[in-house]
Amino acid sequence: MSQVSRFLLTEDVWNRIFKLFIETLIDIKEKQKLKNFVDNFFTPTEKIVFAKRLAAAVMLSKENSYQDIRRTLRISPPTIARMSLQLKYKGEGLSKVIENILKRCNKNNLGRFCEYIRYSGKRKKPIST
Repeated sequence: MSQVSRFLLTEDVWNRIFKLFIETLIDIKEKQKLKNFVDNFFTPTEKIVFAKRLAAAVMLSKENSYQDIRRTLRISPPTIARMSLQLKYKGEGLSKVIENILKRCNKNNLGRFCEYIRYSGKRKKPIST
């Protein structure tokens, strides 16, 4: 992920720009507009990092082992541990999002992702997209 500037923001400026960021995301109602925003706003590396963290959180909530998560997502044990701690101690907002993801998985709307998470660590090769 990108480096954070060594020039710190004041708390007031940080609060204002973070509020702007959150309000911007809330205002985007259509999936295609959100996808376009994410594609234009985040670097490819940032998108990968965020997606892997979310997938790790989902896999942790499905009680996948650290080894299965590491092997499937190719992330380090410390990253998995951080996500586990977030879920256990700080992750009310994250837990709600994961609940919604799992509900959609149960309704089969996420298809191959849900199938892959369900069987992660048990397949020899990743599912092609």
